[in-house]
Amino acid sequence: MRPKNLIAEIVIFLLLLMWAYTFVSKVLDFDTFRRQINGAYLLSSLGSPLPYILQVLHLSLVILLIKKSWRKVGLITSLSVLLLYTVYLIYILKFAPSIPCSCISLYSALNWNDQLLINLALLVLNIIGLIMFSFKRPPHSSHIQTTY
Repeated sequence: MRPKNLIAEIVIFLLLLMWAYTFVSKVLDFDTFRRQINGAYLLSSLGSPLPYILQVLHLSLVILLIKKSWRKVGLITSLSVLLLYTVYLIYILKFAPSIPCSCISLYSALNWNDQLLINLALLVLNIIGLIMFSFKRPPHSSHIQTTY
């Protein structure tokens, strides 16, 4: 396997793990997740459908990254979602009148600054994966095609 292909596959695998973990952890404790979203600064104004929309988005990202023919769309979507989450984190840290609990973060034990660092690292990883995926070449065909 070529190094670019390997890097792209590793990044996709890591992002897939992160989105799958996010989806499963929120599903297993959905009532808490829903209450936290509805009580979060700015997010509560988006209404009660938001937790469901986010879960559909997380599951969609998992599916997009699993299906090989949809991976580029998955990487672009993942980058977009991570960018939105990161902008929200920055807004909370810099402009919000008060910082809410960090219970809606990727891992509940993280504070907002830690979550921002993780998001920035995931953004960089996602960008690297997208670049490597764009240069990824299909494996060489092992059979010789003949024409008659």
